[in-house]
Amino acid sequence: MTRTLAADAADLTAGFDPTALLVGLALLIANGFFVAAEIALLAANRAQVEELASQGEPAAVRALKALREISITFSGAQLGITMCSLGLGAIAEPALASLFLVWLEPIGLTSTTASVIAFVVALSIVVFLHMVVGEMVPKNLALADAERLSMRVSRLFGWYVRLFRPLIVLLNGAANGVVRLTGVEPVAEIGLVHTPDELRMALRESLRSGLIAPGQVRVLSAVLALGDIDAESAMTPRIDLVTVAEDATVDEILGIAAASGHSRLPVHKTDLDHIIGVVHVKDILTARAEDIEGRTAADLRRPMPVVPESRDLDQLLNDMRSERSHLALVIDEYGGTAGVLTLEDILEELVGEIADEFDPTVLEPRDREGAWVVPGTMRRDELERLSGLELPEGETETVSGAISEALGRLPARGDRIEFEGWTLRVLTVDGRRAGQVEVVAPTP
Repeated sequence: MTRTLAADAADLTAGFDPTALLVGLALLIANGFFVAAEIALLAANRAQVEELASQGEPAAVRALKALREISITFSGAQLGITMCSLGLGAIAEPALASLFLVWLEPIGLTSTTASVIAFVVALSIVVFLHMVVGEMVPKNLALADAERLSMRVSRLFGWYVRLFRPLIVLLNGAANGVVRLTGVEPVAEIGLVHTPDELRMALRESLRSGLIAPGQVRVLSAVLALGDIDAESAMTPRIDLVTVAEDATVDEILGIAAASGHSRLPVHKTDLDHIIGVVHVKDILTARAEDIEGRTAADLRRPMPVVPESRDLDQLLNDMRSERSHLALVIDEYGGTAGVLTLEDILEELVGEIADEFDPTVLEPRDREGAWVVPGTMRRDELERLSGLELPEGETETVSGAISEALGRLPARGDRIEFEGWTLRVLTVDGRRAGQVEVVAPTP
């Protein structure tokens, strides 16, 4: 060991080469460049890069190309980092050690002692600079402004990848082979596809960070949930439909519209199971008197889309937009009329209840903290969003149905049920269902 250190000391004192330190500095900067390129391309918002690329931004086009072959890109960055790290160890550390040895020998230290001290100090400085300047600083810069930095390094990094591409492809292929041996298929590109649950998680994190308002989170979450809600859950049920017979006159149609507040009225033949279209009051009001004289609802009806109860609202909204219809007839599995779904019903799933001057009050103010008055037709999930109460699983969709299931009979005024400290009390009855229901939360 002594002979080896003495020999090293002799080599080091042979002369200090400042060029080696300059080469080491260049390798340190290059290492930081490769780290910044790798982290920036990994953290960059690809949607923003794609948008800029679609606008013809050259730097964004180059960055997008790197993102589309992410496996090659990362392998190239790792190759660059490895070569720079090895170079620092082989060139910078001996050069720095020789400099310290020149300073230490005149103070009377033995060659062995001076060599050890110079080696330890030089290695410490090189490792420190490599970690801080070559790794942590470029990493933090890349995370702070990933999109801009990814585009700034794209040109030089692209030249590097083209120059060393054969070696990069060889190393990347070897790495992918090892990965496949573990039963995992390597990916060549990071896609933008996210599941609804991942998007909901992103919304929650954005809300927590204050980047998005609570109201926007509710609307966007409702949009993601449209595919989970079927037509049966959101429709106006058959029992609440306001319709006109096919032989109804213009005056009769206007009278029913004025009494109900509906501007679109389904038209039926013999009964509600034979709806043949919808009549729009606007068609009557904008027509000349002589054009509609003696005409009936059957003459004035428009076509009406027909969908099954299981049709989800996401698909149904697209159907209604493509057919330019504000109403859709919902039929059950036997082909009978289950209800009617309007565009307003779908919008209410997104923004909550939309009340106009013809709508009855469906939600009364809470008469005290922790108490709500809700309509019996409110769905289970809507009640949960409003109050936090998750009703027990059952075959019914509405609050009134849940009460009927719990009672084992039709609800009556004054009926009450309790569930995990919650109390539901029937305030009014609307036909054979609960009209208004008071929901009281457990006492803290």
